[in-house]
Amino acid sequence: METIEQLEDKLFMLKMQDHWDSSDYKYADELREKIKKLEEQE
Repeated sequence: METIEQLEDKLFMLKMQDHWDSSDYKYADELREKIKKLEEQE
């Protein structure tokens, strides 16, 4: 199970990319959703 910090790091690294394609947007949405679920469990 990934921690909120690990997921936020992945999201941050994704945001640092110059160019996004559709899969990057989908991945970013998935990361945000996982972070949201983990925060709700705390």
